[in-house]
Amino acid sequence: MSGVNVLIHTAGQRVAIEGDPGLVRATLAATGTADQQLIPSLDLPNLVVSLEAKRQRFGTARCEPITRGAWATGQGEAIIDSVGGSGFSQRWSLDEDGLQVSSRWTPTARESAAARLLPARHRALTGQVLVHYPALWLAVQQGFAPLHVSVVEVDGVAVMLAGPGGVGKSSLVSRELAAGARATCDNIAVCDGTVAHGLAEPLRLPAELTDLPGGKRAFHHRREHTWTGRARSLRPSLIVVLRRGAGAAPQVRPISAGQAARGLVAGTYAGGELRRFWPLVAVLALATRCGPVHPQVQQVAATLTARLPCVELQLGKEPGAGLSELLATSLAAVRSNGVH
Repeated sequence: MSGVNVLIHTAGQRVAIEGDPGLVRATLAATGTADQQLIPSLDLPNLVVSLEAKRQRFGTARCEPITRGAWATGQGEAIIDSVGGSGFSQRWSLDEDGLQVSSRWTPTARESAAARLLPARHRALTGQVLVHYPALWLAVQQGFAPLHVSVVEVDGVAVMLAGPGGVGKSSLVSRELAAGARATCDNIAVCDGTVAHGLAEPLRLPAELTDLPGGKRAFHHRREHTWTGRARSLRPSLIVVLRRGAGAAPQVRPISAGQAARGLVAGTYAGGELRRFWPLVAVLALATRCGPVHPQVQQVAATLTARLPCVELQLGKEPGAGLSELLATSLAAVRSNGVH
């Protein structure tokens, strides 16, 4: 395919994005990646995302219907129209070299209108469908499960923050980043129970909590910013389940592995960013006959929480101390016990 070819690392995958330069730039913006680079010869991708300029849907003659808008080619490939209601039609092909996903913009009149009138929604959905979901699905084939979590290094300890959207994960992570901390994600990671690989997304920060200029408007009165210095992966040593409390002051208390796993799983399924991913996994499993029909979210959560110390952090009504202060006792215990 003519055009440009760049490489990013996301969800533990090496993703090549190729196609028209304008389409590639728009797609890269949805990953929040600052250090785009030409693919080096020694770092080959295992996922190729091809952005085609054609506006015709992929042909489905002689294909087996799987469900409405989805077909199997009979050669381990899947064709799906308007993935997740995005207006993008795709062909997915998995072999021993990796995954290739070809995408074409083939919207209905309604989908075109939604893209014009709701640019933040369209930008987020474009990133999910063109890059995030292919990378997550390939990670699922490798035994990983997606989790709606933040993973940030606090005073030398990798902390996994769990909880549904809006509870305060991103705000806490942004404060640690401003203080020089490392993080692999502030929203979604894939994990096998030991290591967490962050999904490459823009930082979506409340305007009042960042000094960064500009940024495109996102949902919930936030602004999108390019992520610089993101760690590709971290090994969590502490699980923290966040709750938004009604009290004035935050509180920290130990919780059982079962309680922590429940928080991890519930927060993952409550995350709106993944709600289109679960049915896509099932359709792809049927069409390609590869991988599970559902990621092993509960199993991975159980493995993590059985192995690591778990606490609940109930936040107060007003912004308070950062994670270093709030979790000081727990962080000291992890460093003392050498949990890995």
